[in-house]
Amino acid sequence: MTVASPTHPIPMGSRQIPMSHNQLGRIALASGSDQWRKPPVSFGLRLKGPVRPQLLHGALTRVVQQHTALRTYFPASCVDGSAECLNPHQLEWPTETIDLRQIPQAQRAHVEEAAFHRLQEPFAPDRYPLFRALLMRYEQECSLSVAIDHLVFDGASVGVFLDEFGAAYRQLSEAPHEGSRERSGPGEQGSDFSEFSTYERDWLVGAEAQAAFTHWKKIWDGFGPFPTTRLPIRTERSPGGGAEWKAVLPARNVLERQRSFPHGYISLTALAASAVVTALRDVTGQDESGLLHPSSRRFLDSGERMIGYLNNRVLLRVPTPAQDGFLDIADRTRSAMLESLEHDMMPFEVLLDRLAPQARDRRPDQPYVHLNVEAAPAPPELPGLDVSHFWPPETAAYGDLPWISVDLEPGDELMVLRAGYSTGRYTQDTVSNLMNKVRGYLTEADGNPT
Repeated sequence: MTVASPTHPIPMGSRQIPMSHNQLGRIALASGSDQWRKPPVSFGLRLKGPVRPQLLHGALTRVVQQHTALRTYFPASCVDGSAECLNPHQLEWPTETIDLRQIPQAQRAHVEEAAFHRLQEPFAPDRYPLFRALLMRYEQECSLSVAIDHLVFDGASVGVFLDEFGAAYRQLSEAPHEGSRERSGPGEQGSDFSEFSTYERDWLVGAEAQAAFTHWKKIWDGFGPFPTTRLPIRTERSPGGGAEWKAVLPARNVLERQRSFPHGYISLTALAASAVVTALRDVTGQDESGLLHPSSRRFLDSGERMIGYLNNRVLLRVPTPAQDGFLDIADRTRSAMLESLEHDMMPFEVLLDRLAPQARDRRPDQPYVHLNVEAAPAPPELPGLDVSHFWPPETAAYGDLPWISVDLEPGDELMVLRAGYSTGRYTQDTVSNLMNKVRGYLTEADGNPT
């Protein structure tokens, strides 16, 4: 049985706040010739115990009321690079509820898959809200999955969100009237994303921005903005779908690889990037490889606990001549990443405007690699419930990606290496060939592909 939360009219009362430049770029992409919208950030919690849906809904609502980014959308009526930020009063979090216990066993897998597909559908930037949730009941547990548009939420916001969701849940669970509007009204302001957008605009007119532009112009020249993988792609792009390559790595092998690096300390991100660019060299023979990777840009004192789209894309460019071994390329990769840290405040979309304006409103013709290295967020403490984190299946979201999404998730005993890709562009063999080499450079031992 499926029950969607009621649709609420957008409440009266709002203010316009400045957009960041990367938000401006995403809006341009969504309104460009392809009208492409990036799949949302999605994450989930498995809940064992007496689940109280009203309490979950109240805690979700409390979080959205406390952060300007989650109260923001981008109607065409906004001008001068502004977005509409709604008044927190009367806002609620839309949640779809599915009780799989009432679904015949033979239909459950289809219903579940369809629900996750709906959860991760791209949002329309000009329609509020830019988030949704899915609550599914199983025999022994429930799952709560959340999807939020990248325009207002980045990967570093997930941990902040879960912390505040847990705090709101605990506070509401002590209230005498669970989930009531009086008890779930907005509390103290959590974060104001307009602070970051204002800081970014001020930074862009200073000397640091000019130095950063000079640096990135050299990196991008003849190489950026989207470094081609040179991997073979399907000659005729089919609608295809999404697929994921996955391997589980022994953490001790990867950590030993870090410790044995002869040129000093190498971060896990730099090691993973080195593995990717060296594997690209091995597979394609290219003497210069690259990828895009994220930077959180949480430089403000308030940025550490901010929810919003602070994330930036950073171009990595590394010479990978055939005669060089992995350690030489890794040393070069580490140096390039360290140098970029001085200049990663520069918005990727500003560089697109100034260095590659022809690419601003369309996706690249040739797919590239995007690398993300991030540990799974800690699940919140919810009284009376056993809570664990999970990632909702994303294969459907990968179907339209113009890149290979490589993710390394660290862990104390195991690390998970994934590669999501569009089957309309790449074959399984092509991605497996690349990723098995990446795995080898990370571990020097066989992993456990699934």
